[in-house]
Amino acid sequence: MRKIIRIISCMLAVLFMVSSVALAKSTVEERRAELRNKTNKALELLYEKQPKARQAISNSYGYAVFVDTSYAMGIFGSGHGRGRAVNRNTGTEIFMKMQEYQAGLAFGVRQSNTVFVFDNIEAFTTFIKKGWSYGGHATAAVTDGVHGDTLEGAFQVADGTWMYQVSTKGLAAELALKGTNFYVDNDLNAAKIPR
Repeated sequence: MRKIIRIISCMLAVLFMVSSVALAKSTVEERRAELRNKTNKALELLYEKQPKARQAISNSYGYAVFVDTSYAMGIFGSGHGRGRAVNRNTGTEIFMKMQEYQAGLAFGVRQSNTVFVFDNIEAFTTFIKKGWSYGGHATAAVTDGVHGDTLEGAFQVADGTWMYQVSTKGLAAELALKGTNFYVDNDLNAAKIPR
């Protein structure tokens, strides 16, 4: 009788482990699908507010889209978000996170989308492999002699890297991303990417 109870207990333990692994995988897939849906909606909002951004992204090496929520309570605030970077040449997507810290007197909640456009492999690869921190220097785009006016409404934040910031109120006239870090989310990526 004890032997039968042990066998049944072992079978139940194995069944529990297998179902836990399957549940974890489906949860990761569900989170990826939800993030794809959110970032696609963010792109559509950008195209609605700035139609020329569609051409800028379609002519880029790659792009990254983040959906974030920021909280400000008095002199401190923080925010977090998730996104994905897409290599347009290979179709590879890399899931990422963002974290921001802010100081200054403010109250409230801000939801916004941040879209990066990368001109070349170096800008894209640096963003993915080294992460990226925004410290506050950006140049508004008018024309750069290469893209014409397709980057209108974007800010050049590094060589080969442009950024749009969109909220429900519209396209940002100035960036509000001081103290923001972008980095790989290895919980959602199929393969670990070194940081």
